[in-house]
Amino acid sequence: MDPVALYSRLAANGPPLFFPDPPSPVTFNLDQGIPAEETFPVEDLKRLAGQILDTDGPRALEYISFGYEDDEDRILYLATYIELVLGYTGLRDELAKWMTGREGREFGADNFILASGSVQAIALAINAFVDPGDGVLVEAASFPYAIRYMEMREADVRSVAIDSEGVDVEDLERQILAMKADGVRPKLMYVIPTFQLPTCVQTPLARRERLLELAEEHEIVVLEDNIYGDLRYEGESLPTLLSLDRSGLVLQSHGFSKIVAPALRIGWVCGDEKMIEGLAGVRQDLGVSQWLARMMAAFMAEGKLDPHIAMVNDVYRHRRDTAIAAVREHCGDFVRFDVPQGGFYLWLELDDAVDWDQVGPRAAENGVMCRPGERFMADGDSRRFLRLAYSHASEAELVRGIEALGAAIRSAAKAPAGN
Repeated sequence: MDPVALYSRLAANGPPLFFPDPPSPVTFNLDQGIPAEETFPVEDLKRLAGQILDTDGPRALEYISFGYEDDEDRILYLATYIELVLGYTGLRDELAKWMTGREGREFGADNFILASGSVQAIALAINAFVDPGDGVLVEAASFPYAIRYMEMREADVRSVAIDSEGVDVEDLERQILAMKADGVRPKLMYVIPTFQLPTCVQTPLARRERLLELAEEHEIVVLEDNIYGDLRYEGESLPTLLSLDRSGLVLQSHGFSKIVAPALRIGWVCGDEKMIEGLAGVRQDLGVSQWLARMMAAFMAEGKLDPHIAMVNDVYRHRRDTAIAAVREHCGDFVRFDVPQGGFYLWLELDDAVDWDQVGPRAAENGVMCRPGERFMADGDSRRFLRLAYSHASEAELVRGIEALGAAIRSAAKAPAGN
């Protein structure tokens, strides 16, 4: 297989989501939101993986948990099928207890469907509630995978302005009314209100409440992406849209990829049982791994998850602070940014004095990979941004990488008029 040819064929179907161009040698990967390897609970997962095989045996390696005394009984058969579609009941029970404590609402196992990471969770929600021609509202800068799924469903996707306080609810209302005026039914709203991707801003409480009022008034399903919501390093937590929901229209996607380890490939959607049934109705695979789901259920039952999140937040808080100091030292004259209270990224706005077209090539020459902001833009914003991921690199690599990025930016600065 020729990797360059394969990459070119994939890129021909749309902007590559992970690499800006056929990849150059990379010394400093400040591009991808990858968790730090040293945070992975390797010893706990090794222990629990073996423990599950010792206690559950072959059941842990099946598609679903058989073991009923009479598999021909219709009710028991249907219960088994439901577990295949929704995912291992033991993990959904643990998630229900965890979310009940965090969200201030009562949840049960049937409020959850497990998925192969939060990306599949988002895809399930889009497939369940969006038909060709339906209107979908997204933030003006957003998660490219989610938008790609919407486009594959032939949705009418329209962007809503965001600012330093998240989604602009006045513009949201304008866009909803404009859709209706065009004869388009606004069906789904996809938002990342806590540590938004890529900007890392937070939508304040008043805006969250207004967003939900609009959703209820116009009967719009709200898909709240909360994948970064637990990665908070300072400030008071804000109530999620799910916790504020009184209409049953909110679905929240989440997963273990950012807070435990990506290779688990276990995400979920939480919401009203009727809404979860809608996602189950469009599922086309055979569910998540029984083995890994049982392992994570045991991880949670032992009370490991919350202490683990506290530990990873300490790691990322130090990474964030290191990145901020390095950007201020090496790029400060040419970039602007707000300090995020959580998440994995700095959202850097380049000064007009910088020749944007030169930054990417010169950063690549210096071995720096950093995601250009237009990869996330849905509204054609003319400003130029870089999303800098600080989560994966060590603190020493962060400093060196940001120094190299700063050198690229400075070298791309336009000469003053008359020079």
